[in-house]
Amino acid sequence: MNTYKLFTFLTFLLLLTSSLIYSQTNIKHKITKGESIYAIAKKYDVKEAAIYELNPDIKGKLLKLNAVLLIPNNKFTADQIAVNTSKTDLSQAQNHIIASGETLSKISKKYGTSIIELERLNPAIPKKLPIGYSLIIREEPPTIEAITKEFGVNAIVENTPELATEEPATIQFLIETASKNLGTRYRSGGTTFSGFDCSGLMFNTFKEIDFTLPRSSNQQAKIGTKIQKSQAQKGDLIFFATNGSRSINHVGMITEIIGDEIKFIHSSTSLGVIVSSIKEAYYSKRFKQINRVLGLKTEKD
Repeated sequence: MNTYKLFTFLTFLLLLTSSLIYSQTNIKHKITKGESIYAIAKKYDVKEAAIYELNPDIKGKLLKLNAVLLIPNNKFTADQIAVNTSKTDLSQAQNHIIASGETLSKISKKYGTSIIELERLNPAIPKKLPIGYSLIIREEPPTIEAITKEFGVNAIVENTPELATEEPATIQFLIETASKNLGTRYRSGGTTFSGFDCSGLMFNTFKEIDFTLPRSSNQQAKIGTKIQKSQAQKGDLIFFATNGSRSINHVGMITEIIGDEIKFIHSSTSLGVIVSSIKEAYYSKRFKQINRVLGLKTEKD
């Protein structure tokens, strides 16, 4: 075998080995009807953040039927991962997927950081590191592009790093759960797939994270903290008075914020479960308040 043929053979062998390693590192999952990132993460015993890291294009979007996601393979050993990353510059790495047999001590040495810093960035991490968990290695500062894309060109960038904080997984799960009911008919007193009223949709959605809301929109308006429109975030409850009086009788959940436009999912008497906008004249005139009922501490692990 001459030198050229030997070189070609070795190159092919290297590419084949890399491909096999990659296929072992991740599992391909085809999305089926009714699945959410939360459910998929539970199925494979991985963190939602690890799935979002491998599939950044799905962030903040509804899952498409039959789309393929990459899922971290929990059975992949630390030695195998080391083979795949040995030639990678780790100095700028932001996250690390924990493999079998790894400890904070080993990881801190690998990335040139300290155990104390890893514990600061990952306060909820248990002593026994869970395989497949996405461990934060370094803080990633928000970019101007990311902030303006999410909050509009008028967003204040200076001294507002919280604007780029990653959306809590629980809130994304709530939005996905409520969105599964889009098109479901309105039914007075309804709290099931056969029909929802506005407060019934919220009651059913929050029940999925073991958070029990009062049954009526008027009582739901008394839960949590009332906030200004400018402070609104996804997952907040938004309330209206649609019965000709000043008393609250309608509720929805905020799903998207674009500049000063707030979009929310709710069950309307005429169209059932839909997504509407505060920019619509009907809801703009009848808007009453926004309540934050969930904080970061309520996020479901």
